[in-house]
Amino acid sequence: MKTALSFIITLCMTIPPALFAQTTQPAASRTATPGEQWDQRFDRAMYLYGKEPVAFLKEKAGLLKKGETLCLAAGEGRNAVYLAQQGFDVTALDASKKGLVKCTALAKQRGVTVKTIVADLSDYDMGKEQYDLITDFYYHDQKMFPKIMAALKPGGMFIMQNFSIDQPKTNRFGPKNPAYLVKPNEVLSHFSGYRILHYEDTVVNLDEGMHQGAGAVVRLIVVKEGVE
Repeated sequence: MKTALSFIITLCMTIPPALFAQTTQPAASRTATPGEQWDQRFDRAMYLYGKEPVAFLKEKAGLLKKGETLCLAAGEGRNAVYLAQQGFDVTALDASKKGLVKCTALAKQRGVTVKTIVADLSDYDMGKEQYDLITDFYYHDQKMFPKIMAALKPGGMFIMQNFSIDQPKTNRFGPKNPAYLVKPNEVLSHFSGYRILHYEDTVVNLDEGMHQGAGAVVRLIVVKEGVE
């Protein structure tokens, strides 16, 4: 017994202190990435927000420029798949792999093809003059707006619908952090040099899976055309 104890003491003395600390201290917990967080939400058979497109997109689809289309924060793909059904050449981008797997499954179910890209929008390079149409539904980040307009071809269009600052007092769903909610006239300042076809700050009735009932939203359609 004494020999075994002496061996353990000798072994501990030969291990560098830094390495010994690594082997004895518990590993620090890691914060899940946005993609991982959404993977957890989308990891179920049901489509959280349904399989049908945002009503505003459906209402305005005939107005939108067809061609190369980028759907930002595409989630489970309901809007991307709808646009593909209307003849748009669609790429769906989202941080969630599981969401985009469901997007691909929905596209196959509907008999269309949607390309997918797994990426974090906070640092994704959309390129220059790549797209005829870019969509953004329920993902508000003002820092994206210059990138979006740069990524549009001349004459290209941007359509969005995001929750407004009034959403927390309108209904229980949607972001609670004011940074993710659109303030009055906030988006207009970012597109003052372009042609704005549609702008609305309103309350509508939503029927989108977990979005049920009144929703305070801001709606926008912008064309990459200069205005005098």
